[in-house]
Amino acid sequence: MIYELMRKNDSVMLLDFSSSGDINKVGKILNAELLPLQDRVSHRGIVSWWRDRAIPIKQGSIKQMLLTNGVQTPEMFLFKNLGLSLTDYYWVRPLGARILWEQVNLFNNDFKENLLLGNLKLQHNSNDSLEYQPNSSLQGNLEKTWIIDNGIRKLVKGNHAELSSESINEVLISEAIKAQGKQAATYDLLHVKGKPYDYGCISPMFTSLSLELVSAYAVITSEVKENHVSSYEHFISVCSNNGLDRDIVREYLEFEIQMDFIFSNRDRHLTNISVLRDADTLQFVSMAPIYDSGKSMMFEKDIKEVTDKLLLSQPAIGFANSELKLLDLVQNRKLVNIDLLPSPERVVELYSKDSQVTEDRIKFVKDVYERKIDLYDRFQHGADLNKLKFAKAYTVKCTL
Repeated sequence: MIYELMRKNDSVMLLDFSSSGDINKVGKILNAELLPLQDRVSHRGIVSWWRDRAIPIKQGSIKQMLLTNGVQTPEMFLFKNLGLSLTDYYWVRPLGARILWEQVNLFNNDFKENLLLGNLKLQHNSNDSLEYQPNSSLQGNLEKTWIIDNGIRKLVKGNHAELSSESINEVLISEAIKAQGKQAATYDLLHVKGKPYDYGCISPMFTSLSLELVSAYAVITSEVKENHVSSYEHFISVCSNNGLDRDIVREYLEFEIQMDFIFSNRDRHLTNISVLRDADTLQFVSMAPIYDSGKSMMFEKDIKEVTDKLLLSQPAIGFANSELKLLDLVQNRKLVNIDLLPSPERVVELYSKDSQVTEDRIKFVKDVYERKIDLYDRFQHGADLNKLKFAKAYTVKCTL
């Protein structure tokens, strides 16, 4: 089946799809400038881009949902929904079809919603009869869904376990970033019926018909990287090549690294860092608001005793494999104002909203947060945390 890869109403290239929604053959490129950035240096980069665009099979109850609806693979689900997304303007159209972007795009047209969180009930537009679905291109393993709430596109996210910690962390860290005068996605807690956890969280879309989201992974793989250049420095250079001030990009990354250290975020992979790109000029406009900070605050850690050594041995993903290696990338250690961070009492207030969290767990999270701030204060004043990691350490105790 021959389809056109489209960017809005512009034809980008021809693709031969199988009935299962996979790309059989890469066809003629019609407009190279409009190709997706991800893996652009590879002739078959569009194949991996399409595969990565499909919703992960491990996300929430997606596997059961696909089986129930007679859809064999995430790629088929994506294909049936024309590859549409609420983060960019790419889609696929049968060759020769007279379908326009204005008829199918999810920014203006209503869509079927609540597919993955079926018990969620919000006021929304009544005209949800269109076939196409933004959830087919939702990334990440966390249960989530796009909805339309009073005409506004919003993302609803759940949690991996029975606690509401991930959603609470999103709210807490969003508040913390904004208090520092930086841009972050806005999150609010949302009670979700029929789930093992009390609260999910909800966030308005920050893309639009004029601004699309491009992940750091896509940026990095859009240009050839020299072997002697780190992915971190390569990302900054490619951003500069596409219109951003390299010093501003570096400061953004360093601020994010420092906030992630304070809140023990272990999930800052390269699709959780993004830029915003202009729909028409294709130039990068700015770094995206910081988002997806849910796996923070010792998420899922069942630890009775925490030492400095353990606090300073936290793994990371993305530009480095540990928090301390990420801190080694930081040149300006003064980007976070400790006085503007949420108080420990605010942490307790938010965590106490969860009816299933124990007092011991709340105390554990509070104590670790306070200790991380103390460690960060030492970092700001020039301490080598790698040496402190092996020093005789302060201990936080908790019985779970």
